[in-house]
Amino acid sequence: MTPAPSPYGVLGPLDVPLGLGLLRLTTEGRPSEEDATAVIHVALDQGIRLLDTADSYCLTDREVHYGERLVRKALDAWSGPRDDVRVITKAGLTRPKGRWVPNGSHDHLRRTVEGSLKALGVPRIFMLLLHVTDPKTPLEESLAALAELQKEGLVEHLGLSNTSIAEVRQAERHFPVRAIQEELSVLDRGSAARGLCELAKQMGIPFLAHRPLGGHAKVDSLLKNRAIKPIAARHSITPQEAALAALLDLGPPVLPLFGATKRESVESCLRALRVPFGARDRADLSKTSFAPTADVLASVAPPVVPVGLRKLEPGQGPGDAPEVVVVMGIQGAGKSSEVARYTAKGYARLNRDELGGTLDGVVKKLGELLSSGQTRVVLDNTYGTRASRYAVLRIAHAHGVPVRCRYLATPINEAYANVVLRVLERHGKLLGPEDMKALGKEDPNLPPPQALSRWAANFEAPHVDEGFSVVEEIPFARRVDPLFTGKGLLLDVDGTLRKTKSGEIYPRDPDDVELLPGRRAVLERWVNDGYTLFFVSNQSGISKGSVTEEAVVAAFSRTIELLGLPVAEAVYCPHPAFPVGCFCRKPLPGLGISLIQRHKLAREHLVMVGDMESDREFARALGAKYMTAEELFPGE
Repeated sequence: MTPAPSPYGVLGPLDVPLGLGLLRLTTEGRPSEEDATAVIHVALDQGIRLLDTADSYCLTDREVHYGERLVRKALDAWSGPRDDVRVITKAGLTRPKGRWVPNGSHDHLRRTVEGSLKALGVPRIFMLLLHVTDPKTPLEESLAALAELQKEGLVEHLGLSNTSIAEVRQAERHFPVRAIQEELSVLDRGSAARGLCELAKQMGIPFLAHRPLGGHAKVDSLLKNRAIKPIAARHSITPQEAALAALLDLGPPVLPLFGATKRESVESCLRALRVPFGARDRADLSKTSFAPTADVLASVAPPVVPVGLRKLEPGQGPGDAPEVVVVMGIQGAGKSSEVARYTAKGYARLNRDELGGTLDGVVKKLGELLSSGQTRVVLDNTYGTRASRYAVLRIAHAHGVPVRCRYLATPINEAYANVVLRVLERHGKLLGPEDMKALGKEDPNLPPPQALSRWAANFEAPHVDEGFSVVEEIPFARRVDPLFTGKGLLLDVDGTLRKTKSGEIYPRDPDDVELLPGRRAVLERWVNDGYTLFFVSNQSGISKGSVTEEAVVAAFSRTIELLGLPVAEAVYCPHPAFPVGCFCRKPLPGLGISLIQRHKLAREHLVMVGDMESDREFARALGAKYMTAEELFPGE
């Protein structure tokens, strides 16, 4: 007799429907390796057979794969049935100086998997999840890299973490998605509301719920939660146990991944399994719904395209036949120019900013136009998510009109550059955070940098499985001005060209400036080769009041004097380091774009030299070559 399939998919039957997440055992505030191993053993001894780790579960990038090595040591020292234990690991996050920075590039994912295999001591990883979508790497590249690793036999099963419905659908075109991992708790039900639990259920795969208690930072919120307090009191358990019991009551495919640094915490989480959760408890949670909305449910289900809908072909139009055209892309992508092609042919245009309303208002207006016989319509809002596009498709199909998607695939760095160019054109200079914030409300074509980064972080690529008749991806191509031929050498200053006599990080007085050795001779050769020198610097000390703007300018002048070479311009950002609300703080490209425009520099002859990751990213944003200070000044 064939055994019934596990409600947790490839994880197989689990007597204990919980997993141990190793984040708190491996990052800030972690216990000793010996104590961490003891915690893992307690969990395994109590029947837990799922361990969740990642290559980035460590303190900094100097000890990457720490969490995986910890799993290997714990399993090697455990006398139980090791083959029954499933280990899930993740790739796609890095830890430079303890920060969490996405990297979903092909090469990074391959290096990570090779390191994970070695750290875990296995010939093949049981399950690998893409830790997070990298906004600087096309998701297609990341997914293709994972599929390649699976085909080579290095990974058995693949899944996604911190994801969306659209990304799961996109991943399915590369490999079978075998798990979804998202945050889920009584305090944060967003992933369930977005339909990811329902999607996992439909796919027959586990939904791995991390931070099932809301996370360490939300302990106080959990203790005060009005829905949880009566449940805890009724069963004489802690609020944490009550919150975990509520999650367990959802049943498969939800599989909570709890974190613990002490034996007592493991035992507390296991007690939640024995809570007889009943009707009164569910009534207390009646206002704490994990259910998605009807619209979200509809977006989870495969779209139903009306029978007999007119077929659209790629590259057609603008034409005379009925169609709704969705022109989408990040702010600054150039949608207005694309839309002009359609309005010139008589298409009605619907734009939220022009209508002064919401996306729902745009959909309502679309329905009115289609009902009135205006069946050629172009919409040019950002439409970055699957959910934001769903209503447009539904209303168009209800009127029997096919929908074409024109996706302007403009990389975020090019979008930054486009917005900077608009700012320079309209205001003649770069603007500070407050001015950008105000302008973003008045002029939607001049959004602040945070708006673009939010769009990129939440972006879900369009696909015909949403109901589009055709999706046309339009690659970005910047027009090159033939008059821009100049050569530019952009130089970071502090740590690259100079240091202070006092030992301070930045000079507060020109007399404190000391030129680093060998700088003049090397830079003179670049000047003789036709390059113009520029200083490009972040000077957030001005905004903090630790240095005056006059002192900064005087220190630049002293640096140029000591260098003894012509420096065409010294540009700097005086604004706060965090949050970044301007385009002039590196790594954003504002200062570089302004220099390119003023001095007619050619990007192919542009070189950035620095000593920090922000300098490297600044060069990448500009499309310039990057050299470290050590590379430009070897041996100095």
